[in-house]
Amino acid sequence: MSKAIISAPKWNTEGISLGRFLAVWATSAAMNIVVIGGVAVLFYFIDRATARPAEQQPEVAQKNEVEDVQKDTDLTSTDIGLDSTVPLNYNVDRIEEVSVPGPVDPTAAVGIVGAPESAPTNVPPPPGSGGGTGAALMDPNQSGTGAMSGTLGGMGGLYGAGGFGGRSGSTRKKMLAEGGGSSASEAAVGKGLKFLAHHQAPDGHWSLHQFNRYARTAPLPKGTIKPDNCVPNTTRNNDTAGTAFGLLPFLAAGITNKPSKDNVNQIDYSKGVGKAIEWLIKTQDKTSQQRGYYGGDQYSHAIATIAMCEAYGLTSDPAIKVSAQMGLNYIVSGQDPAGGGWRYSPRTAGDTSVTGWMLMALKSGQMAGLTVPKAALKKVEQYINSCETSDKGGYGYLPNSGESPAMTAVGALCRMYLGVNPRNPSLLASIRKLKNYPPTTPNVYYTYYATQVMHHMGGEAWDFWNNGPGGKNGIRDVMVSRQDQGLGGKPGQEGSFMGDDHVGGRLGATSLCLLSLEVYYRHLPLYRRDAGAMKDKP
Repeated sequence: MSKAIISAPKWNTEGISLGRFLAVWATSAAMNIVVIGGVAVLFYFIDRATARPAEQQPEVAQKNEVEDVQKDTDLTSTDIGLDSTVPLNYNVDRIEEVSVPGPVDPTAAVGIVGAPESAPTNVPPPPGSGGGTGAALMDPNQSGTGAMSGTLGGMGGLYGAGGFGGRSGSTRKKMLAEGGGSSASEAAVGKGLKFLAHHQAPDGHWSLHQFNRYARTAPLPKGTIKPDNCVPNTTRNNDTAGTAFGLLPFLAAGITNKPSKDNVNQIDYSKGVGKAIEWLIKTQDKTSQQRGYYGGDQYSHAIATIAMCEAYGLTSDPAIKVSAQMGLNYIVSGQDPAGGGWRYSPRTAGDTSVTGWMLMALKSGQMAGLTVPKAALKKVEQYINSCETSDKGGYGYLPNSGESPAMTAVGALCRMYLGVNPRNPSLLASIRKLKNYPPTTPNVYYTYYATQVMHHMGGEAWDFWNNGPGGKNGIRDVMVSRQDQGLGGKPGQEGSFMGDDHVGGRLGATSLCLLSLEVYYRHLPLYRRDAGAMKDKP
């Protein structure tokens, strides 16, 4: 009898026939027999399966060891090639044609709510809460403290177009691969960083005209001073420019004053980066007359402000924030109130060269989330308009001075950062003009700006520039071929690039060339070609 029956109930048989009772009882008993028999058959087959000889049992491999955490590939390596045994943890590509953060609304138009027709060119939205696309409540007269279009809400601080998000780990490696970089170009970056680190003064600054006197046997804080016979190629005495030039390539590689916890095998340049940042903060003018001025000249102040804004954007260090904002405020106060540009002295009529550096400093501040008046950017647009040629797309050093390749590259990049659409006829005309002066052009200043323009434009323009006309002599291979190999009895020059007074000698040229080789990940593209409205036409 079934074990489920604990005790027999006392049936009330009044009015129930014996035959009916026996029929019900028989049916119940039959069902119990069927259940018990089925269970017995099941256990029989289980027992048969487990009783097979040991050699017939399937082998199950057990791994008790903990797998090593994947590390970022060492960017500081000076050897060509990547470690093929370490897989890169790339993000999974999305397959949707359009992907906009926030709640799904199948009836909504493609793009971000309230955004202009051109691709977004402003700062990443700040961290917060909610399901919006990152817009923030802000002073309508200021920019840089939040996204200026979209729906309110956090989304955790999404990286915006042009920002610094490409400099980290796997994202950097992926952008390098997709952008057309190579193991040879990354090895060149590693050699260049080594050259800079081995010519940094003990107090953290770099000297344009006598960096060779501070040659050291190892990066700060290690090693000893051992002057070498490197040729600086300039007599310009400007330590502010030298320090800013020395600092920028490290920041472009994602190396800050905070030691990396992701890969302890990388060369630790953080102490040297930190000393350079401290030097700039220490030398910055704190008086009311020139408050925020880093010294040197207007060029060097702009480059130093770019470096400090990037350092803050990568670290959120409050001490760096104060200094960087002071540098931005000095730039805004020194803008020509009439023409909108900058030159050698504050509040005087501008030139395109100094104005280009100043605008890049303001945009770097925006990317870092610092405060930049919108009125200042509007004035820059006024100046750029005054320097454009009548046939459109060309720019001169001064208004009505005639176009030059270098100033055309500067003007085009300014147009991009001021928010023009990539289909803008003036911008497309600039691209056509720049193609007439390919990467083999020896002007380092020109190639630095033109490389950024082509990278942000993307598509066919970038293929032309990165790979070269006909697939030869593109910017990547040209830069690698020009790097000094330390021959001719000057081993200390290995990793550097030849320069002249125009770009700050060997140190300035090395910085600009390294930044050109780091263009793949230094800034996220301004024009996102995966957005529905920006997709390339077949």
